[in-house]
Amino acid sequence: MNEFPIPTRTAAASLVLAAVVSFSMLAACRPRPLPPAAGPATPQPDNSRVTDGHFTLVLRVNSDDPTKITVVVTSTDDAFASIDAETAEGLIEVRAEAAVLGSLDRISDRELHFSPSFPMLAGSEVVVRFDPTTAATLDGQPLELRHTVPRPPAAPAPTVEQIYPTADLLPANHLKFYIVFSEPMQPGEIWNYFQLLDVDNDRPVPRPFRHTELWSRDARTLTLWFHPGRVKTGVNLNTELGAILVSGRKYRLSVSGDWPSARGTPLGNDVTRTFTAGAADHTQPDPAGWKLEIPAPGSLAPLVCQLGSTHDWALLHSDLAVENADGVPLAGSITTSKHQSAWHFTPQAPWKAGRFRLAIGSVLEDLAGNNLERPFEVDLTRNGDADAKPTVETVYREFSVGP
Repeated sequence: MNEFPIPTRTAAASLVLAAVVSFSMLAACRPRPLPPAAGPATPQPDNSRVTDGHFTLVLRVNSDDPTKITVVVTSTDDAFASIDAETAEGLIEVRAEAAVLGSLDRISDRELHFSPSFPMLAGSEVVVRFDPTTAATLDGQPLELRHTVPRPPAAPAPTVEQIYPTADLLPANHLKFYIVFSEPMQPGEIWNYFQLLDVDNDRPVPRPFRHTELWSRDARTLTLWFHPGRVKTGVNLNTELGAILVSGRKYRLSVSGDWPSARGTPLGNDVTRTFTAGAADHTQPDPAGWKLEIPAPGSLAPLVCQLGSTHDWALLHSDLAVENADGVPLAGSITTSKHQSAWHFTPQAPWKAGRFRLAIGSVLEDLAGNNLERPFEVDLTRNGDADAKPTVETVYREFSVGP
């Protein structure tokens, strides 16, 4: 392949060229009618090939990126053998609002390729023209193609896949929600996209949320906290503004459809979650009271733990595991059911007969933030609870599979 060199230009000419490039790129952002092509030619709208029997003009579109094109001109004879570089550069013109810069390659004496230096703007109209009349040694009439650069297909709007917990009855001292999206959402000033409505009184609950963004590693799950100062009794915000939830009342959590994803597409529709506040919960989880449904040896049936009450959805995935008698974790998958009051562990390999144990992190919580170490609300006036430290990081519950 022989590439035609770009003729040497003076410094002044280079500045003019830079200005043309800048103008071309800016103009591409504001579609305007294409200027008429000079000289006689028969346009071929949205066609990729045109010929006069001697010369053939083809527009090739990159299959992986339709904004990248290559213009190919072929001849039935060695028409380009005697064409010098400067003359050859004038044979092919590509316009998209303005002339498109690029490089011209002579593949052979019968074939020329022109490649634009930059991708075309999606949605723009491109005019491609081959004009043999600009060369004294060539015979023929101009050939022209018009091509519309396709726009990428519209991506579907993001969705809220789930809001945890899923129970309809939550304790009056409920602490947080997990909102799972189909894709990452736009972070930053997100708090105007949430509202908690007191349905019974038809009014928003004032200042219910803790304004701290906590996202999962894949940026798809947001932990939405109620402000702990409103949940804990006797704390300033709780005293000044009152509790967020009142037992017996119905509430509606709303996520605005205006919230855009990280790529800029909004949800489109508001997403709501209605629930009723029940009695406050100050009881710590007790693994000793869990009912275990033991699978049979040789099976892939899940181990099921009936927890007795709804627990924190995220912590059920991160702080509850199955180990063998030597303390080696088993590989498998975790799911929940019954509004996160049942925990299922399905192993990758069939169960073997023998002894196993549940490894339960002491931070495992219920919906009110009570964990295995202490309740969410402690009496600061006795036993030094304010300075208490965890004594056991992991609690174990043993079980046997098979005889």
